[in-house]
Amino acid sequence: MKRSYIVYTTIFAVVSGLILCVLLVFSKPETLSRIQETFAKIETQSKHQAAVKQVPPKTPSAIPNPEEPLIKNVQHMLYDDSIGSYLVVTDDYRFFEISGTGERINASFQLEEGKLLLAGLDGMTLVDGETVALLTSNQILVTITRKDGVWSEEKREKVQGTTIRDSFHGLGYDTKKKEFYTINHIRALGRVEVTYFAMKEDKIKIDPDASEKKKRALKKKQKPPYLSVIKREKIEAASGMRSDAKKSFESEFRPIGLAERQGRIYTLDSEALYLYSIDRKDKTITGETASPKVYGSKGIFVQDNELFALVVTDKFSSRSFTPID
Repeated sequence: MKRSYIVYTTIFAVVSGLILCVLLVFSKPETLSRIQETFAKIETQSKHQAAVKQVPPKTPSAIPNPEEPLIKNVQHMLYDDSIGSYLVVTDDYRFFEISGTGERINASFQLEEGKLLLAGLDGMTLVDGETVALLTSNQILVTITRKDGVWSEEKREKVQGTTIRDSFHGLGYDTKKKEFYTINHIRALGRVEVTYFAMKEDKIKIDPDASEKKKRALKKKQKPPYLSVIKREKIEAASGMRSDAKKSFESEFRPIGLAERQGRIYTLDSEALYLYSIDRKDKTITGETASPKVYGSKGIFVQDNELFALVVTDKFSSRSFTPID
């Protein structure tokens, strides 16, 4: 009888403990958020892979050996973890979606010439699981969207409020505030800042007591929303920044690209070999020696929470990028 009591008591204690642990873990909002995010990614990837299989390939789907690449002269690239694929833009503005193994082209299309001509590409970022934005050196923002596994250009807009002294490096997107941001190195002023731009609307105030004719006339004068610089935040060297990194930042800051990880902005100086980290809240920057020595790298991106440098741009292969930290 005592043995049975002990056994039942032990089982009850173990089960109660497990239930309590589950309740404690799943009651945390951040835990639930991560679980929901994971399932959402799995669902998105499943739907995307199904859509990709249904789309007839317009280009050879298999990437041959690196000696004979189909994708040449890479301008920028990033990793889209929502679909588990690499997104690549070449010098001639051809856009590719490549499988996570780097061995298959899932989709591609050519960005055509338009009223707003495209100069060199300064940055590239994910807006959401279905949208990518490109920022050119002549301050044109190109929006590319995916529908049923097919990518296409949605629109291109000129960023208003820029100056001839602005020099943008990289592109990021704040999903909560719906703002784009970029590292801006204004050499003429010796100033480094994070420049933000978003859709803006100059609303005309209409007197509710005005006549209907007057109201209609004012509404006709209302300009549509436009993309514009909304704020500029100067970045200073952090108090604990290494002296050599601080000297390089203040004298020869040469950032390439931009990557966001865990709330911080990362950029790489592939000449002085410093990996810089910007805290947007404190508006400060720190720097460490980049490892390995990725001289001449052309970009930086995040994959599975790890930073990578784009080291080979004449052709795309699994050797085009390498992890850094």
